Amino acid sequence: MRQHVQFLVIGAGAAGSAAAYALARRGQDVLLLEQFQIGHGRGSSFGPSRIFRLAYEEPDYAGLAQAALASWRALESESGQQLYWRTGGLDLGPAGTPSLEAVHASLSALDASPEHLSRRELARRYPQWQVPPDWEAVYSPEAGIVSPQITLRVLTDLARQHGAHVLESVAALEIQIGQQPAVLTSMGAVTCDHLIVAAGAWLPRLVPGLQPSLSVTLAASSFYRPDDLAAFEPERFPVFITHDEFQAYGFPAFGVPGVKIGVDVVRPVTSGDTRSFEVPPQVSEASDTFMRRYLPEASAVMERQTCLITRAPGGDFILAPHPDCPQITLASPCSGHGFKFTPLLGELLAAHALGEKHPWHLPRFALPPQTVRQTAEQQPLPGGL
Repeated sequence: MRQHVQFLVIGAGAAGSAAAYALARRGQDVLLLEQFQIGHGRGSSFGPSRIFRLAYEEPDYAGLAQAALASWRALESESGQQLYWRTGGLDLGPAGTPSLEAVHASLSALDASPEHLSRRELARRYPQWQVPPDWEAVYSPEAGIVSPQITLRVLTDLARQHGAHVLESVAALEIQIGQQPAVLTSMGAVTCDHLIVAAGAWLPRLVPGLQPSLSVTLAASSFYRPDDLAAFEPERFPVFITHDEFQAYGFPAFGVPGVKIGVDVVRPVTSGDTRSFEVPPQVSEASDTFMRRYLPEASAVMERQTCLITRAPGGDFILAPHPDCPQITLASPCSGHGFKFTPLLGELLAAHALGEKHPWHLPRFALPPQTVRQTAEQQPLPGGL
């Protein structure tokens, strides 16, 4: 492994792969390190599907998603690979729920053509749903699916084609702050002109000052086999989010012959190194109850899986310089809703690393105030780096 590179990126999940691609595409010297394999199932960026939506309560993220859609289209154009599947999206819940109203207002502000659907209209268009009489829905036509397992392969393949070096099974063990950032890895030490740390659930370990700000939790998804698979295919069953006690989100049958859902009822705190792969019983029970109650024609359990969510305060992203070293960019653009922005996040990180301003680098992406500065004097890394 080379001892010095211009740009070093730690973590080949969504943000790291996109950043490496964006930098390499601009002719920069890039090394991307992944401690496991591309698309591994130990972190956050894997599996067949994530929701793409403009339907945010917060106008900042709604606008960011609209900008991200153009970035997805550009990435599809370069790769020749479909990466975004438009299904439409439903936000459902009791009529008058403030968050539902906020979603409709935000979509309207974007001229995104949202529709209010009464329970009767919902039943007519999507009879798969069996919801209470007082429920309604907001339909958003631009919602759809993006695929981590396809996207990461495309990003890393394109990064390589543009000259980036992508190394798998190389773990970053320690970050050294100095005149040039340096990283001790499982294959030796490497210095760089600029370091991007996009390590997901391992970010708090590599940057201890972020530990008070970041919470790593275990989330779970369940897959259910429908009685009639055709009724739950993407052309007939939109992605969805519910505004109720389950806080559920879900997908049509895409990549697997079943409906995928998650419920936000409990998320145990964990870490990248100590995480369990067991689905909490409360999550399984709530997920099964949700399906029996609202989608009874797709309630036969196929399988369950877990993933990690690294959440910053308020559910915001972190895309900011290290408080003690401007040559290090810290990236935690997830908080459970980051994948839909993947190609745009790469552009944001590349611009930040190159010292450029980007119109979508929002003030809310700054480091949280509780971030602890690193004040202890550092010792040189082995090998004189």
